[in-house]
Amino acid sequence: MSVKNEPSKKYRHELKYIINSGYYHILRSRLKAAMKPDPHGEKGVYRITSLYFDDLFRSAYNDKLLGLDVRKKYRVRYYGLSPSVIRLEVKEKKGEMVCKRSVPLTLSEYKGLIKGERDFLRAEKNINTAAWEFSLSDRLTALFPAVLVDYRREAYICPAGNVRITFDSNLKTSLNADGLEEGAEFINVFNKGEIILEVKYDSFIPSYIMDLLSGIPLTRESVSKFVLCSDKLTEVSKCSFYQQIS
Repeated sequence: MSVKNEPSKKYRHELKYIINSGYYHILRSRLKAAMKPDPHGEKGVYRITSLYFDDLFRSAYNDKLLGLDVRKKYRVRYYGLSPSVIRLEVKEKKGEMVCKRSVPLTLSEYKGLIKGERDFLRAEKNINTAAWEFSLSDRLTALFPAVLVDYRREAYICPAGNVRITFDSNLKTSLNADGLEEGAEFINVFNKGEIILEVKYDSFIPSYIMDLLSGIPLTRESVSKFVLCSDKLTEVSKCSFYQQIS
């Protein structure tokens, strides 16, 4: 069996903020005039759905709550509730630096992953990939589908510094693990229309983009859609429990 060399990991800066709709409209009008919309989606707007996995110790969830400087999450991601592009991803974080690696999945592989069918991940083609790493973690800690995260993304890009600024709105979760399943219902997470602003870049942000972001009271926050949706599911489950016993 030939062994692939592990690709070098590329880390990027990732800054997050929560803003209201008023600040969103101000920033959006500025960015539209100076940056290009992401070529994906329609004018840079598309829907993202991610199924996050966790282990029996809830390590991904607890590591985030503890604020550990180094942590890792596994997820399956697709777009527009369509099975045409499905990817298994591993996201590693070191401080404010983030590294993402992924491999494509077929629809049947995605369905199998949810059911606990993992043998295909250990195929030779997956050596030293996100799939291989998922498989190793799964055998050590028994990964399971933990929470579904769904939102609308509006993205703008700048080649200088490889800057990517996104507005993530309509954050939702679901009691269904499979968002592609017919009849899957989604639950709103935010009550006041909050929007998550993310700023990602390699090594620098051009000064003119920094100027675009100025004048708005932005406060960096440790925002995790994974945790927000997990907490929402816990809240919904408690309500359902009280309804059943009342």
